[in-house]
Amino acid sequence: MLTIQDGSEAPEAAAVREPLVTVVIPTYNRAKFIRRGIESVLNQTIDNWKLLIVDDGSKDKTEKIVKKYAERDPRIRYVKQRKNRGVCYTLNHALKLVDTPYFSQLDADDWYEKDTLEKCLEKMEKGGRKVAVVYGNEKVWKKKRGGKLKFLAKKKKRQIRGKYDFILFHSMIYPRFYRTEALRKVGGWSRRVPERGRFAEDRQILLKLAGRYRFKAVRKTIYNRLNHGSNNSRIENRDRYARVTRYLYKKALKRWGDKYRPRFTWVRGRLKVGRLVKK
Repeated sequence: MLTIQDGSEAPEAAAVREPLVTVVIPTYNRAKFIRRGIESVLNQTIDNWKLLIVDDGSKDKTEKIVKKYAERDPRIRYVKQRKNRGVCYTLNHALKLVDTPYFSQLDADDWYEKDTLEKCLEKMEKGGRKVAVVYGNEKVWKKKRGGKLKFLAKKKKRQIRGKYDFILFHSMIYPRFYRTEALRKVGGWSRRVPERGRFAEDRQILLKLAGRYRFKAVRKTIYNRLNHGSNNSRIENRDRYARVTRYLYKKALKRWGDKYRPRFTWVRGRLKVGRLVKK
């Protein structure tokens, strides 16, 4: 399904069985990367998914590329915002449109393994309603000149055990497979943060969820993450990230009872909580 905001929709084909998960790709000027992510959703071992691509006002060829997929497969919907407003606004817009029990974020420059959705669904449904996030191990790739990919590493992610453990968990988790109801109960993503919600949206929503729900790890590699020169997390943005994450950690700790104060440290160019000190 193709949707241009304030516009019309393309005709839908016959429905497949009831979708359980909506894969959400928030994107801004990622035309040269987005095909791989879309194809990885199309190649999943299960078919009861929807794909929602929310374009945050791209100026490149994103619309042209995505439109071809949306016209071929009724499970794919493309929504374009007329103005660039940042990733938190974009994800909140997606959250309003998602009508499935689960919401899985896929960054526009990354891609899934073939069984990512199947494994995440299994883990989530076995975990019960107190589980709001499922994640797994990831492969990290680097884009070389000419567009070729170089494999860098496999990153194993341990099980996160509670909210304070997450504060000290320095790595980001992928994929971020959410319970939609939980996202709504914590109010989604806020733009009332430093940088107006353009940075660290992942850490923000996970800190919100960690205070009320459990996270579960899939002991399998289910995500592929691409490093390239235009990543939002590139070194030039480190001070912006630091400002946002410092705010988010302090706010979360206060929300959880104000029992600890964070001791910050720099880890590979990013600000992290080195330890928690009891007040």
